[in-house]
Amino acid sequence: MRTIGVIVVSCLIFTVPVGAKRMHLHRPPPGGFQMRMTPFPIPVGGEREVCEYQITPNRKPMDIAEMQLRSTPGTHHFVLWEYLGADRNPADFWSGPKDAPGCVGLGPHDGLFNTADLFGMQVSPSQVKFPPGVAVYLEPHAIVYSNLHLKNFFPEPIMAEAVFNVIPAKKGTVKHHAQTLTVGSWDIDIPPLGTASLTGEWRTPVPLNIVQLSTHQHHRGTLVSVHRIDAAGNDMGDLVDSPDWQHASVRWYPQALRIEPGEGFRFTCDWQNPDDHPVHFGVTTDDEMCFMTGYFYLDDDNGRVSAPGCLPQGAGLECFVPKLQ
Repeated sequence: MRTIGVIVVSCLIFTVPVGAKRMHLHRPPPGGFQMRMTPFPIPVGGEREVCEYQITPNRKPMDIAEMQLRSTPGTHHFVLWEYLGADRNPADFWSGPKDAPGCVGLGPHDGLFNTADLFGMQVSPSQVKFPPGVAVYLEPHAIVYSNLHLKNFFPEPIMAEAVFNVIPAKKGTVKHHAQTLTVGSWDIDIPPLGTASLTGEWRTPVPLNIVQLSTHQHHRGTLVSVHRIDAAGNDMGDLVDSPDWQHASVRWYPQALRIEPGEGFRFTCDWQNPDDHPVHFGVTTDDEMCFMTGYFYLDDDNGRVSAPGCLPQGAGLECFVPKLQ
């Protein structure tokens, strides 16, 4: 199985020269591996979201228990996608970092709906460590797209980079393979010099076993709250709140939270807009987003799931719902 699944920009001023020393991350333990992106330039005040085609070094299938990340300060997000299509011809991919939000449009033509988000919307430094018995599956010599997004708030041009460790689970311990859950809405309309709030609901068509929940907004965000709802829409309690968009709250479930068919989530995002123009959904740091994110596993460990409002993917769920009226 594979997975899907937050984003941060820092407005602090750093002093990092173009020729800064290569970013360091300690080596993973035996059985794991380390990968890094090719550094790419961003001018003062510039913003880039790039993707790089890479092949993982593992010769055998791997259950990933933990992922560790370090990237350039001010990172908006880092995502590790896996390409699940049949085309393995290197000539059909690209070389080096290439600008493309979410890596959409890159690689083979069969790749649009054949990717899975292994580790999504990570900020730096970060660590994703699954509860015992849960892991993310990785194919041998998997084709992955490393996706890094930054805006340069430094007083000088920078070379952006990312390095990450992939750490395996102990052999024989994995019972469930995780997939990512990303649910949000693009009905965002924040007036100039004003505030706005958006509430959406999503229900699952199949049983989901939730192992982690978090949220995602951009810099105008003041709160994201996620509540569990039953099949009748009754509020079953708060699950996770993020009052700080830069440091989204993360809740892990050592014993999975069971969500039955028809049950789901109600999420609310609040914003305050200090600018003299309206703000809507978008992929840049000057746009806004409203997402709940997480990891789940299915009762059928080889299963895939989709639902109304969900985009086709190789694995996992990425779903959009309308704003509740």
